[in-house]
Amino acid sequence: MFKKTALVAAIGLAISASAQADYRWQADAAIAVGSVDTKIKNTANNNESNSEDSTIGGLGGTYFFDNVDTSKGPLGEAAFLDHASSLSLGWRTGEVDLASGGDEDGDSYTADMRYVAEGPGWQLSGVIVDIGYARLEPGDQEVDKYGMGLGYYITPNTTAVVDYRKTNVNNGGDVDSWKLDVEHFFAMSSGGIKARASGGKTVVSGLDDPTTWKVGGTWYINNNWGFGADFERTDLNGYDVDGFAVNAQWFVTENFAVDLEYSELSPDDIDFNRFGGNGKLEVEYDQIELSALYRF
Repeated sequence: MFKKTALVAAIGLAISASAQADYRWQADAAIAVGSVDTKIKNTANNNESNSEDSTIGGLGGTYFFDNVDTSKGPLGEAAFLDHASSLSLGWRTGEVDLASGGDEDGDSYTADMRYVAEGPGWQLSGVIVDIGYARLEPGDQEVDKYGMGLGYYITPNTTAVVDYRKTNVNNGGDVDSWKLDVEHFFAMSSGGIKARASGGKTVVSGLDDPTTWKVGGTWYINNNWGFGADFERTDLNGYDVDGFAVNAQWFVTENFAVDLEYSELSPDDIDFNRFGGNGKLEVEYDQIELSALYRF
């Protein structure tokens, strides 16, 4: 009788664990294709148009310091809702087909850590510490980015993080930037809405310091499906650069998900008349990315 009861209990525990699908690791892969369209117009009708295509692929992995509980809401927000601490590594490689002929290769490497202090009665419980490093090697350039953030879970579903970044370009000097990120998840009877907003400033020598703000959100119709949209604007030396992105994420199973995203970046037309010239420059960049993740 005891053996039979123990067997039933073990089966029930296994079913429960399988249904909850908690995870400790996450692996990511992505492929993206994009194009940059450039048009130069002047009053002499001597116009010029160029289009350059890019292909980018990437791999990444994340280790969570403790099992992530997936029972608190949409699977896409499991780490956020569970206040998870993690360490992530990523690599991307790409190629741009230049309009002038030939191509240009580039690679990037990233390492990011988020630590969330947790513990009943602990005075620092809810404090967030972010540390990040990225190495970008576009063509012959070498760019190093260092970052640190400090924030807090204001509520179990709300975070505010102040982020500082230093960018160093070989033979190009340093650039400092600051921003504030705020995120909140509105739980609903089925799924929910994740809202996000950020704003910040970059210090660039010889230019008006660019300011950037961004708003967006993801609507989860249930725990497996999410549809997102984001809008971003950067004010750079009197010109605006607008960007938007839309995506759809589907958890095919509780461990495997796919994500399809379209993004576009549109700087203001640059008027040559402001610089003693005669004409204007139009630029537009768009990209489609397909990514997948697996948790275990």
